[in-house]
Amino acid sequence: MRALLALVLLVPGLAYRAHADPRVLRIASVAPDGTAWARELKAFAREVDEQTHGEVHIKLYLGGIVGDEIEVMARIEKDQIDGQIAGGICTRVAPSLRVLILPGLFQNRAEAAFVVNHLRPLLDAEATHAGYALLGTSGLGPQIILSRTPIRTLTELRAARLWKWQLEEVGVTTLEHMGVALELSTSLNDAAGAYDRGTVNGFLAAPTAALAFQWTVRARYFTDLRTGYLTGCHVIAIRALDRISAENQRILRTLTVKLEARMEEVGARADEALLGGLFQKQGLIPVKVSEAFRADFFEAARSAREALGTSLVPAELLQRVTSLIADFRAEHAR
Repeated sequence: MRALLALVLLVPGLAYRAHADPRVLRIASVAPDGTAWARELKAFAREVDEQTHGEVHIKLYLGGIVGDEIEVMARIEKDQIDGQIAGGICTRVAPSLRVLILPGLFQNRAEAAFVVNHLRPLLDAEATHAGYALLGTSGLGPQIILSRTPIRTLTELRAARLWKWQLEEVGVTTLEHMGVALELSTSLNDAAGAYDRGTVNGFLAAPTAALAFQWTVRARYFTDLRTGYLTGCHVIAIRALDRISAENQRILRTLTVKLEARMEEVGARADEALLGGLFQKQGLIPVKVSEAFRADFFEAARSAREALGTSLVPAELLQRVTSLIADFRAEHAR
């Protein structure tokens, strides 16, 4: 007994662990296991376990095995799940993120990241009001067109029935106002099946999502028209966060910032590789975006934003974001 007591006193953290089970944080994600996203999340979970000396354990539920993002939100409300790494529901936790999904507004990841960083105090406040801690955000990338037949004009885009994630509500509303026919009733996990059945003729999605959900082995063409951007978020219920010590909360937040940076870097490298030749190696045929197509799309998107007005995002927020984008472009044009 004396020897055991001496060991407990000598090993840092052992006294605590000898009398208490680790706090388990149950985190869900629709990211399929085996993807780069999943690998980063597993690495994050290991780091949390190591740096908290086993006092906090992350239990991951990948591939939507506990439900889609809306179902997971309901489970969080029932205290069955503690948080999620998400894409579609982020705007329900922090509504100002809706501005990121507006078609025709952003041109690249750097612009989107710049704006998110400036909006972060606002986003944190919105998440807190909703009962969540917004631990991190990361860009999921540009949304491009993957299709059964080539899409070279706005007229062809409007004629093609494309799948789009229904949770991207602002993007959906804007594109439908632009006359683009969308399939919204099919779930994320059944989008590939909808293509196989002929219900849809393609997808509006980020390159990494197209790869992760195996849409690239189905579509025949891809058009690198940046129709919008999607930002992911790492959220956890405040009540779950409050169950762990202040020091472990600090560790969790620090590691989430590192995860955010890694996810952004992995995503950027993947975008470059996929759009820079990997899609073609997989058999996809690139469709060149003409200046006329690009101009028509962005003009239609601008007109839709103006027509829909504050039903999309508050006017003050849109004005602030467009000003930030202008500042970013002016700075990086030097």
